[in-house]
Amino acid sequence: RIGCSMSKPKNDTANARPKRKKTALIIAIVLLLIALVAAGVLVFRYWSQQNAYQELETYVEVEEDPNVVKLSDLSADWDALRKINPDIVGWIYIPDSKINYPVVQTNNNSKYLNTLFDGTSNASGAIFLDSDDTAPGMVDQQTTIYGHHMNDGSMFNVISDTTDQATFDSIEYVYYITRDATYKLRPLATKVVEDTYAKARATNFEGDDGLTSYRSEMLD
Repeated sequence: RIGCSMSKPKNDTANARPKRKKTALIIAIVLLLIALVAAGVLVFRYWSQQNAYQELETYVEVEEDPNVVKLSDLSADWDALRKINPDIVGWIYIPDSKINYPVVQTNNNSKYLNTLFDGTSNASGAIFLDSDDTAPGMVDQQTTIYGHHMNDGSMFNVISDTTDQATFDSIEYVYYITRDATYKLRPLATKVVEDTYAKARATNFEGDDGLTSYRSEMLD
C-alpha cells in the first residue's frame, strides 16, 4: 500500500509535466504573437508616416546639392499645401538630414502629437508650431517648433542627437520657409530642459535686454 500510495503522485507528476510544457508553449506563442502584432503596428506607423511625407516632395523644390542651396531655390506651392490642410503654416528643411517637413499649427499643443500633417491619426505626429506663437513663425522673438524623436531617424531625431558636438557641428544651416519669406538660420546651441522650463516656449521677453539675457542664460 505504501508503494502504491507513493506511485500515484509519481504518475500524477508524470502526467502533469506535459500539461505544464504545453501551457508554457501556449504562453510563449501568445507572447510571440503579441510581439509580432506590436512590431507590425510600429512598422505600419512608420510606413504610413513616410509614405504621407514622400507624397509632399513635389510641393517643395530643393537643390540636389544641399551645399549650394539658395533662398530662391526654396519655394512651396502654398495653395496646394493648404488644400491638404489649412493648418500648414510653414516648412522646415535641414540639408543632409531627414528633416524636410511641413509645419502645422492649431489652437493647442496636443492635436499634432498623434496626428500627421494631413489630419491622419498616427502616433508619429507632425512637426508643429507652438500654439502661442504668431503664425507662420519667425514673427515673435522666439519661435518654438516641436517634433518627436523617432527611432527610425525621422522627425526631430537628429535634433536630440545634437547634444553630441560632432552632430551639432554637422548642421550648418536650418531653413524655415513661409509663404512670404525663407529664413536661413545658423544653429546657436542645444539645451536640454525640463517640461517646466517655461522660457523655452516664451514668445517674447520683457525689457529691452530680455532676449539677450535669455540667450546668455542658455549659453551659460
